[in-house]
Amino acid sequence: MKRFPASVKIGAQILFELDAENVELLDLRKLSGVVVDWYLVGTCESSAQMLAILSELQKAYKQAGGEPASIEYKELTRWAVLDAGDIMVHLFEQSRREEIALDELWSKAEKTALAKEDFAKKKKAAVKTAEFV
Repeated sequence: MKRFPASVKIGAQILFELDAENVELLDLRKLSGVVVDWYLVGTCESSAQMLAILSELQKAYKQAGGEPASIEYKELTRWAVLDAGDIMVHLFEQSRREEIALDELWSKAEKTALAKEDFAKKKKAAVKTAEFV
């Protein structure tokens, strides 16, 4: 797995924990005229899932001490954006993601498909206790 900054790790972890699909990272650092380093993109099944992810992202970035995250979300758009300084998280419902085609719009960006097992929190092994008779 590549090394990513904390902002990417936090965002990816939350997207995977809340079951976003088709999670992709676009690295914009080598492109000129771009004001953000990363786009993290995920697909949501519903607006309720999208709002839950946005809420958790906002809490996590605040706890991490990063820039205050701002959210752009309007009902019925099926697309939301959270800006947390060096990263923007784009959440789409599937049909809207295909329509916007963000990865095509930013075709010169390096794209990385992210895997859940690389970002999901590792669960601690259960501790077995001896039974007393």
